[in-house]
Amino acid sequence: MKFYQLGFRYLQRKKGKTILLLIVLILVNSMILGTSMILRTTNESKQAMQEKTNSKIVAEITSKDSKITENEVNKIETLEDVSAINRIGRQDVFPASFAPVTLNTSTNEENLKIALLSYDDLEKDSPFSEMQYRLSSGDYIKHEKKGAVINANLANQNELKVGDTIELSTENGTKVSVQIIGIFMSAGNVEKDQPTETTAVNRIENQVFIDNSTYKELFKEAEFEKLCVYSKRPEKLDVLETSLQKIFGNDVELSTSDTLYQQMSAPLEQISKVANLMLVLTLVTGTVVVSLLLCMWMRTRQKEVAIFMSLGKTKSEIFLQTLLEAGSVFTLSVLGATAIGKLFSGVLQNVITGSETVTENLKVVLQIQDIGMLFLLGGAVILVALCCSILPILRANPKDILAKMEG
Repeated sequence: MKFYQLGFRYLQRKKGKTILLLIVLILVNSMILGTSMILRTTNESKQAMQEKTNSKIVAEITSKDSKITENEVNKIETLEDVSAINRIGRQDVFPASFAPVTLNTSTNEENLKIALLSYDDLEKDSPFSEMQYRLSSGDYIKHEKKGAVINANLANQNELKVGDTIELSTENGTKVSVQIIGIFMSAGNVEKDQPTETTAVNRIENQVFIDNSTYKELFKEAEFEKLCVYSKRPEKLDVLETSLQKIFGNDVELSTSDTLYQQMSAPLEQISKVANLMLVLTLVTGTVVVSLLLCMWMRTRQKEVAIFMSLGKTKSEIFLQTLLEAGSVFTLSVLGATAIGKLFSGVLQNVITGSETVTENLKVVLQIQDIGMLFLLGGAVILVALCCSILPILRANPKDILAKMEG
């Protein structure tokens, strides 16, 4: 009779032992599956969270003589950890097709110029993201949205609106036309509180925000005062900071901004640590319990194994038979644990999500990789337990076993 026939017949004959082993394995596998689900979901949540936290390093010049060049920006873009860069430039220019807002009667250049600020993404790293300014109409400057955003008072004075075109000029006569895509006001309407002696270039009304493509048209060798470098891996922000320091040297001051990431990652880190500890304890406890159970099982089968070996059965056939028996029960236990895991996934989520931040990012759902991990870890438990129980018997001499049983 083949080993697999003997294995299945033994399971049918010893229904009580089979059911006991099945119950134990279902409990162990349910714990393994639950902790695996939590760990996998936590890791996925961390990855999704990294994209939302906008962790960044801000590089700002320390003097006007050491501005950030386009060549340095190109080097930064090649760094592995960089997900996006927001270039921020500032220059004083002349308004060629409109008049600046001023209450000062001075004829100095400062009272004839406006402040031109360039951004890749105006919604980030700007007075708008800090809630100092707000759009009253139109859109922000973005990578895919080019144009100018001007103050409402400047627009009213010059009868400008969204869709109109303004012209800007540098001191050397270079001109560029740009379409107005947005109009803004300060959040507290502080424009009216500015002193009358404030020159035009320093007034809020004369701040004009443009995209960096237009900025580079106006200034052929565009230089920037500030860079916001966004990281793909907020947990490795110090590595990115070191790389940036090598590029800039001492000409630029670096500061990190990852407060939101730290706040959001802290509870997930705690969950991950607890889940890892639970998984280790489950694997160790499960291996010990299943080993003891199989050792008790095999103790009652010593005579049977010795007789099979005496009749010419190889040790590999006997091992395969016991492996088939344990594997069959293990497979049934995986099905049972999977059903329990799917049923209690919602309960697991309610238990581990203690804050709104975590609840928002952590969705505990049974997936195919969780079942794959269960087969891997649970299979390791059953294999180790089986080896601990059967190998001592296989290594013994059949005559000694039979003599001992007879005595």
